[in-house]
Amino acid sequence: MLIVGSLLALLCGLANSAAAALEKREGVRSEASGKGLRLLAVLVRRRWWLLAIGLSIVAWVAEAGALGLAPVPVVTTLRSAGRGGLLLAGHKWLGERFGRTEIVGVILLAAGGVLTASSVIASNVAGPSLSNLTEVLVAAGAAAVAGLCMLSDSGLVLGSAVGVLFVATGVYTKEIGDRVVREGIAAVPHLLATPGVWIMVAFSVWSISLLQGAFLRANAATVSAAATTVSANGLILAGFALYHQPKWSGVAVIPLVIGIILSAVGAVAIAAADAMAGRNQPAGEEQA
Repeated sequence: MLIVGSLLALLCGLANSAAAALEKREGVRSEASGKGLRLLAVLVRRRWWLLAIGLSIVAWVAEAGALGLAPVPVVTTLRSAGRGGLLLAGHKWLGERFGRTEIVGVILLAAGGVLTASSVIASNVAGPSLSNLTEVLVAAGAAAVAGLCMLSDSGLVLGSAVGVLFVATGVYTKEIGDRVVREGIAAVPHLLATPGVWIMVAFSVWSISLLQGAFLRANAATVSAAATTVSANGLILAGFALYHQPKWSGVAVIPLVIGIILSAVGAVAIAAADAMAGRNQPAGEEQA
């Protein structure tokens, strides 16, 4: 189960990387102005952007399967490692150049994923479903933090807002994955009766809208690194707080902590180096 869940987590990261590259490419080429639903109304008419959304859906299905089969830290860190493919996509399709620091960042993300996975092989995966009240409280907290981040016009901060929303949608995705693993197709009617599924849909639209605006203000790698760092570590904390998972003792916690730290440092390194390099974009592409 762990191996399958880990592979699905990597697939999720790779699909998200390809989607982010296409979304950034189409956002720049559309010459769209504004933000929010106005920007989405322009992009939804572009076939390559729609393909990106299709890849995002594939990534979500892979994430749901991964969260149902593997512990949260394994999924989040390996998903982050898979997102390292955005560096290659950025270089090929977006004209973004990346140096040694970015490459080191990708290596750190991958190493962090391996260490975290090795530390939780014996961890439990599925737990009892969250209550409706808990799902609503998760949504309220994420919406409040994301709303504050939206007061900034920085692509990095907007990417962090996307990461916060991804934490909430990740929790709801885990609820879906866990329940389907336990109950099979019979879980669908129960899931549709919970607020989490519908909140997830609303938050997904919100995060897509924010992501397009962020891509117009910063490099794809910068935005994705911010979103990935926030969502990965936020989901790990959610695993502790909401699912009492994973459980470690003694020296088993050492590779876990090191893995989480390496993943975070890798993502931050990509963002910091990218920002210091002036985002390596032609003038006029950084602002909407």
